[in-house]
Amino acid sequence: MQNLEAAIDELRHDEQFMACVTRWERIPARDGEYSSLPADLSVPLRDALERRGVDRLYSHQRASYSAARERKSFVVVTPTASGKTLCYNLPVLQRLTEQPSARALYIFPTKALSQDQQAELNEAAIAGELAVKVVTYDGDTAPSLRASARETGQIIITNPDMLHTGILPNHPKWIKFLKQLEFVVIDEIHTYRGVFGSHMANVVRRLRRIARFYGTDPTFICCSATIGNPADLAERIVERKMLLIDRNGSPAGEKHLILYNPPLVDQVQGIRRGVVRESRRLALRLLRSGVKTIVFSRSRVRTELIAGYINRSLANHYNDNERIRVEAYRGGYLPSERRSIERGLRDGSIHGVVSTNALELGIDIGGLDAAVLGGYPGSIASAWQQAGRAGRRNTVSLAIVVASAAPLDQFMVKHPEYFLGRAPESGFVDADNPYILCDHLKCAVFELPFRERDPFPESSIDALDYLEESGVVRNTSGSYYWTDRSYPAEGVSLRSAASDNVVIVDATAGRNDVIGEMDRPSAKEMIFDNAIYIHRGRQFIVTDLDLENRRCTVIETDANYFTDALVKRDIKVLNEDQRERMSGCDLVIGDVLVRSQVSKFKKLRYETHENIGYGDVNVPEEEMHTRSAILVFGDGTDAGAVARDLDPSVLGPAIARIGSLIKNVAPVFLLCDPGDIGVAERLRDPHFGCPALYVYDSYPGGTGLSESFATRIEPILTACLDLTRQCTCEQGCPSCVGPRDPEEEIDESPKAAVLQLLDGWLTRGR
Repeated sequence: MQNLEAAIDELRHDEQFMACVTRWERIPARDGEYSSLPADLSVPLRDALERRGVDRLYSHQRASYSAARERKSFVVVTPTASGKTLCYNLPVLQRLTEQPSARALYIFPTKALSQDQQAELNEAAIAGELAVKVVTYDGDTAPSLRASARETGQIIITNPDMLHTGILPNHPKWIKFLKQLEFVVIDEIHTYRGVFGSHMANVVRRLRRIARFYGTDPTFICCSATIGNPADLAERIVERKMLLIDRNGSPAGEKHLILYNPPLVDQVQGIRRGVVRESRRLALRLLRSGVKTIVFSRSRVRTELIAGYINRSLANHYNDNERIRVEAYRGGYLPSERRSIERGLRDGSIHGVVSTNALELGIDIGGLDAAVLGGYPGSIASAWQQAGRAGRRNTVSLAIVVASAAPLDQFMVKHPEYFLGRAPESGFVDADNPYILCDHLKCAVFELPFRERDPFPESSIDALDYLEESGVVRNTSGSYYWTDRSYPAEGVSLRSAASDNVVIVDATAGRNDVIGEMDRPSAKEMIFDNAIYIHRGRQFIVTDLDLENRRCTVIETDANYFTDALVKRDIKVLNEDQRERMSGCDLVIGDVLVRSQVSKFKKLRYETHENIGYGDVNVPEEEMHTRSAILVFGDGTDAGAVARDLDPSVLGPAIARIGSLIKNVAPVFLLCDPGDIGVAERLRDPHFGCPALYVYDSYPGGTGLSESFATRIEPILTACLDLTRQCTCEQGCPSCVGPRDPEEEIDESPKAAVLQLLDGWLTRGR
């Protein structure tokens, strides 16, 4: 801690650093609120806790224990490193010591979190001494271990995807487990938002239905990081009353939060030092001072670049005769590599890590003292979650938010009161979305004949009648039976399209080693032929990308550059299903094709990032056939009349900002996440021959959001207008039309341009 306090003091007295600081917020230390260990705690469990130095509980841990013992379902919401794990482990382990035949199901959103939780439970001080059998059951579980897990596992740790495709459809194999199921733990529930959350809510419906079939009604325990509506989100997913425990009883050390705008390198054009180089420079400064540091980056390439730059700079730097070691951490690494990095961070052999948002969730990475956020992560909740990864109880910590050149980043650092005063974003789900509900009803009927509607909604019967017409179910004596030969769960992806991962193979000097993997859309943009692929500091050049066989061959290289793809995105109307005049414009519902194409790539020199050449890329387009609602500003419409009065240099950005408004406002009406809908504007659309604004589903085939948007267009557009009018900003901010972009050609305020267009067409349309 002395190293960090000295580093903070040095930063305070550094005039060059302080000249870039727009806000230095000191968040004071907080004392903990404690309770004694529960009187009914078993002796073995009490002894195990005390051997770990736990002789009392935080108030939220004790409240959670009491609620679980009373069989109340609850959601606990406290910051990072506040001991949420014990909120569910303690009551579950207590029950297992009392009744060894009892069972618990733990659901985590990622495999990494599942492995982390098993490691926590398998520590000798808890699981080993208590002889509790904990098993992770996911796609990586060996077939030879699966039968044993089903028969003897007391705590089964899994993820939503495995529950959906592996456990529920095969519930007869799980009879022993399901007949004794008493607890279901859903951790990181804030990740279940929008379409993913709507799928998860239906998976929980299926789980409750099968549990009831076997005579059990488990207690649900949910945990969440910071989110605007934790109780509401948990109740929508679990569909029962949830007790909210949000009074944090854990102590917290003093935290210093710094908003930092990199220095100008070109005063005339207003160009600032790049976020990659500045994040590297600040992290190096902290690491050389002996401060354990995590750097968050916005992309996989940036993550590898920053980690590589730091390690090269530290090649001959030692602390206490030990070379400082920094690792990159991102999606695409092999599981063994991720586990090794996590272990190194916990035991202190790794002193720093550069990560994408993969480490934003609650994976145990030990005690880090400082966090450098290389760019605003896109939401207030994510920013606080990343900043919270630094700091241990009762110790000082530091978080530095480094702004990129993006307008949103610049707004955040130039308006610190907005960043510090804005409430975390809320999450929404719509379990009754007809597209999603229909998919899970197929799975439910496959699992058990559908006799009683509960826990599914009334609309289920209509959906089942529709499925009967399609020939996949049959209604006999009031019950619906599965009649198709297919396995429906395999055709329903909870997250998006099916994950066709490309395996990356190192063929250097005849080797044939798998070193990573990447999803197909990302592969087209990152590991095309002649691309530079960076993996844990090693550089490879791609010799062959074989998309058909899902294989990418690379060989090691010492090239002094990295590559960056130039991606073009386009949207094309395939057919119009419906067109009508609504809210002052023509509203079209139909199928669209969203295409992304990589045609060229840039070669960028290491360190300086100067462009040293281009290369051609020959990969097929990535296409997504989906549904869209299209606002057409055609002749004869009020929107078209107002648009014609605006200068084209103002009209294009104004339409784009209305699209941003819709992206922010529509999720409240559609019960989805902003990422579930895409927005594209056209100043002169080739299909319609006039300005148009597309609002489309971000999932192949669509999920019904476009159709829902069409039925709610009037209140959504009115809410957009009201939000813009009532916002207290002068020219625009992230809460309304977005911050001003210096590259736009709007001379007047962007907010005024949006109001002129939106207010004009809605007023005339009434």
